[in-house]
Amino acid sequence: MIVQRNSPATLLGNVFGAIPITLIFSGTDYSTSVYIWLGALYLITLLRWIHYRVFNRSLMRDEDPTLHGYIQCAGVFIAGSIWGSAGVFLFDADNPTYIVAIVLTFVCMLAGSLASLSARPRAYVVFALPVMVPLIVNMVIQEQAVYQWMAFGATAYLAATFAFCLSINRVIVRSLSLQYENMDLILDLREQKERADKANKDKSRFLASASHDLRQPLHAVNLLAEVLGSKVREPEQKQDLNNIKHGLNSLNDLLDVLLDISRLDAEAVKADKVCFDIDELLTRLEQLFAVEARRTGVMLSVSHEKHIVDTDPILLERVITNLLVNAFRYTKEGEVRVFFTTRKGEVDLHIVDTGIGIDREHLEQIFEEFFQVGNKERNRQKGLGLGLAIVRRILSLLDHRLQIRSEPGVGTELVITLPLGQSEPALSQEKPNPLTQTMSHNRLSGVRVLLVDNEVDIVRAMNSLLSGWGCECQIETSTESALQALETGYRPDLLLVDYRMPGHYNGCIFVDRARSVIGDIPALIITGETSEEVMSEIATSGLVCLHKPLRAAQLRTLMTRLLNTQSVSTA
Repeated sequence: MIVQRNSPATLLGNVFGAIPITLIFSGTDYSTSVYIWLGALYLITLLRWIHYRVFNRSLMRDEDPTLHGYIQCAGVFIAGSIWGSAGVFLFDADNPTYIVAIVLTFVCMLAGSLASLSARPRAYVVFALPVMVPLIVNMVIQEQAVYQWMAFGATAYLAATFAFCLSINRVIVRSLSLQYENMDLILDLREQKERADKANKDKSRFLASASHDLRQPLHAVNLLAEVLGSKVREPEQKQDLNNIKHGLNSLNDLLDVLLDISRLDAEAVKADKVCFDIDELLTRLEQLFAVEARRTGVMLSVSHEKHIVDTDPILLERVITNLLVNAFRYTKEGEVRVFFTTRKGEVDLHIVDTGIGIDREHLEQIFEEFFQVGNKERNRQKGLGLGLAIVRRILSLLDHRLQIRSEPGVGTELVITLPLGQSEPALSQEKPNPLTQTMSHNRLSGVRVLLVDNEVDIVRAMNSLLSGWGCECQIETSTESALQALETGYRPDLLLVDYRMPGHYNGCIFVDRARSVIGDIPALIITGETSEEVMSEIATSGLVCLHKPLRAAQLRTLMTRLLNTQSVSTA
């Protein structure tokens, strides 16, 4: 097939290679012969071209190429014989110039055909022998010694080309062998990657399902614990309830961190970069961690310098908080320092501790989920091993560099490179805070809430909780019945909708349908889903979303905020 692909270049070489001989011998006694010779050569060249086109079509039909290989060798042999015939009927022993022209032309033809025919040595042999043998024999039988020496040189050249042909063929075979091996490796790697991707998707699907199934009952337990808190009066019972809430909070914290990772992986978190003075953020964190510093006896030193940085302040605060938590967790004595170094257009934020340090071999692993240095027993007091995984994802989202240097027994230094901003944003006119305009103090008494959820335990718990806040709650267990209630005249003040519902509509679609019936109404999606697809859909919808298990205070705050925002917008 390689020889066949090289056919156009070979055929062009035959067409143009014959022109010098034709020009040399035209106008001589050999004019007629050379024109007949040229016609024959061009005719076989045309037939070979036709065969080349037919062969290409046969490849598209997956035909057996064996017959075409024999036809090609026959064409090459005939072409070589036509070329070789010139060394017989154009041979003029009395005119060495003609002989030299023929020899040079044949030498060039053989050299050119080496590149195109070496992939199939048989094809080169059936071309080269009929080209050179007649000429060599004709020179050998001449009486002049010079022709015999030329015959010897031509024979040596022919033998050398055979050697070159075999050498080139070995290179081609080796190259093809490596290419096919690489192709096999690529196919194998592709299959391995597809299997790994499938396993990863299966794992993610399993974790999403397990997470959802775990969040549902935990969500109900959280709500019921909150309802129970308003009814318990005895001190011992309150202490028992607080212990229960403490255990629930631990589970909630774990699920919240896993949710953060899912949201970052799903690209549901968007960076909102602004220019601000980072010293204000560090001052706030210094006050927050001062209590931890006094408790552990570790000194906290924060360098206060004015640097206007261009990044998302909320996400950056999350990153620095996680790093400081780690620094205090693994520093038993000494200090935790926060300071800056600057260079053109950038500022490096250094967080340095004198803690236990990290082995070089673990410097990359610490940013993997659930990896912890020195916590083989999985002591929850030492964290979950997810904080640095979140740091890596947030910094990747913000496009900020993170460097880490550590030495066991000496401490760890983390460096975040932040872009400097031009200036702080101009302060806009203060807008009224909707939370202070109406319904202050989170008063929800009399608010009509349409609760759409098909989980009986959750519906009971939510109804008890909302009723305790003074809300008038109507419960619907399907989106169809909820839409029917709205179409028949029910007008709630707020929608609380579970994302996963039986029937044709999920929570996001239901809210759109509901708003088409009763107009723009505050809506809150509540879900236990953590898959990337669901997270992306909810983020795209622009709806406010709370993930199960949610905290009662969190739900109450968001309900109040949504209702107050609606009140301000309609005022």
